[in-house]
Amino acid sequence: MAHAAPGEFAADALLRIATLEPLDSARRIRLIEEAFNRAAEAQQPFKRRSAMQRFSSNAGFLEHAFGQDLDALSLRTRAVQAMLLLDASKARRLFTDIPPLDVPPVPCDDFLVFDIDRYYEALAGVKQLAFTPKEIKDGAAYQFLLQGIAMIASPVQVAPAARAILASGLSGAEFPGAVAAFLTALRKIAGDDRSFTYSLPAAGAQVLALIEECRRRQTSPLPLIEAYRVYLISNFSATRCADNDLSQGSGVGGAAGYGRALDPRSSDAIRFFNERIRMTPLQPIQAAEAAPLSQAGAAGGLRACESGECQAVARLYRSLVFMSDGRAFPSSINQSVEWREQFQQFLTALADWPDASGAEAAQQFRDKCAFYGEAIRLSPDEHTRDAALLGMLGYLQRGRSLANSRVEWFLPVNMLIGRVGLDPLGWGHLTESLRRSSDPVIALYTQLEKVAPRPAPAILELM
Repeated sequence: MAHAAPGEFAADALLRIATLEPLDSARRIRLIEEAFNRAAEAQQPFKRRSAMQRFSSNAGFLEHAFGQDLDALSLRTRAVQAMLLLDASKARRLFTDIPPLDVPPVPCDDFLVFDIDRYYEALAGVKQLAFTPKEIKDGAAYQFLLQGIAMIASPVQVAPAARAILASGLSGAEFPGAVAAFLTALRKIAGDDRSFTYSLPAAGAQVLALIEECRRRQTSPLPLIEAYRVYLISNFSATRCADNDLSQGSGVGGAAGYGRALDPRSSDAIRFFNERIRMTPLQPIQAAEAAPLSQAGAAGGLRACESGECQAVARLYRSLVFMSDGRAFPSSINQSVEWREQFQQFLTALADWPDASGAEAAQQFRDKCAFYGEAIRLSPDEHTRDAALLGMLGYLQRGRSLANSRVEWFLPVNMLIGRVGLDPLGWGHLTESLRRSSDPVIALYTQLEKVAPRPAPAILELM
């Protein structure tokens, strides 16, 4: 079943099967190698995260969808990390077969940034475990790490690359060279404010950890601090996204002292540099240095359920939850005949909601799956819950083309299968409907959950 699935599902399933204890090492290795190769067919090249943490509708849905690690890079690095436990030399060969990272800049009208942290975790793991003592003595492992560090060109690579240096077990002679490669690349990174602003907290924390390691090893951190200062100023003083104030920040002190144009996350980063990182003779970052050259656009597509059809369904949903005066219904209301009739009207409206086309189809898919999820949550008994679940399953079986991508379509599928797996006594009778699904991916993952079940936290993270 896995062999017949689209690339990302095939790779993911094969990696899960490769964890099964009854399989011998040779079989596991073949499965991991096949998974690595099938990962090239994944629809999404990289994992993504939402830079707009205050928004929970579309931003939250997409963050959870990409959090399934079904992009090509995540699948490949998962294969490398699994192989390290079985055959380190093969893991090294797989890692070198990953194409060089080319992380594109994110325009201000997009709220999704790239997440390539796992690549650098694998880089550090391969450096530590996949070289022979002779290769380590000859400097091959060190050069391997340097090549990975020297390639950083996006703000989202700064924190994980610094973390990789700290996790790579570098010798006293190797450490200064790795820091030098890092700071040389750091000075050149500019031109992607969406990624820069999102990455500021993690970058500051990891640069500070690298500085503290320099001091522990009695190596001057001044060149690194100076390079980080250049990196901050060159990006602060460039064109910034107009909606940076909507990204999550601690907001401590706001932008006080740094000019009204600065968002809280940038203000916090400057304060962090001036108070925690800077050392003499470097000067604190001043407001004039951090003034943006100009402001670009703002992210679109954050709001959900804006169409008239969606608003009509939303009104039916609210009538199940709230009284006419806005107060929430008591929990006992769902036992009344009137409420159950309204609940059935809500499910009927969801089923009768005609499929949208074009760009609106992807938004409708997210909205409709969210409503089905609420219907399952509101269900007072097994009968009404099963009606909601089967309605959702029917929609998902025909809705793969309606979602914007396969990872988006699979998120509600994954959640549905996970819920059944978490509560086999209450929901287990639905397993047969999932196993016999007309969609082969749904049928595959239902079987997979039986033979290679996920731990509860891995399922709950998707919800």
